[in-house]
Amino acid sequence: MSGVSITERLFGRSEPGDREGACTDTTVSRKAVSLAQQGRFREAIDCFDRVLETDPANVKMWNNKGVFLDLLGRDQDALDCWEKALSIDPGFAPAWVSRGMLHRRRNRLEEALACYNRAVELNPDSTVAWYNRSGVFVAMHRLDDAVACYERVLAIDPHFVAAWTDLGYAHFLGHRHEEAIACYDRAIADDPGSVRVWSLKGGALYALGEYRKSLECFDQVLSIDPKYAAGWSMKCSVLYHLGMYRHALACADKALEINPSCELTGQVRKMLLSLIQKW
Repeated sequence: MSGVSITERLFGRSEPGDREGACTDTTVSRKAVSLAQQGRFREAIDCFDRVLETDPANVKMWNNKGVFLDLLGRDQDALDCWEKALSIDPGFAPAWVSRGMLHRRRNRLEEALACYNRAVELNPDSTVAWYNRSGVFVAMHRLDDAVACYERVLAIDPHFVAAWTDLGYAHFLGHRHEEAIACYDRAIADDPGSVRVWSLKGGALYALGEYRKSLECFDQVLSIDPKYAAGWSMKCSVLYHLGMYRHALACADKALEINPSCELTGQVRKMLLSLIQKW
């Protein structure tokens, strides 16, 4: 569920609850998140069970309990919770989103898409539903549909960084590299410390042959996270294309120091050694 945190699964992005007692529900859910972050999942689920004992028609708690069971890999138990929520309120969009996420991770793309279709039908302003629907289209290689969904997300929330990032990647997959870079720049404007976005921008510039600009991106990546092995590997590739073989070799060594199992970087290192020895 790239780009969507557990709290967004429970609460949505700027999507206020519409049922009575929402503040209480939110307090319970936040306590459950805190317990889960400590690895105390059983206690987290107990938070929802205590509410459901006195309020068995609380669809939000059924949904959230399902989310936690999903995180534990208990697929059928999670699906049962969402089925219960939807038996109480068939129009409760978050339960459709949650079901879609589970199906997506199990690569049941048609089932996931059907869930997200229902979610956006029920709540056309749900950025979480539109965002996840986009990811299914990417997995189906339906890039134009994915782009349309990401654009819908950003029309609702122009500061949804993950949507800008993934829209950029969809453009990149479609070989629209300049459009991809423009999206990455929008993401960086809101989140300048994102290693992923700087890496993707560097990759798009690399694909365009803009090696100097690409190098600046990977330098930025490594200033944020000096232990990011992929950043050192990509910097190695850029320096190779610039003919800076010794500097590229130093980057390959650094990447392999961090991640010795990267076979591709190991092969590049051997090639660089061969080139340097021929000089």
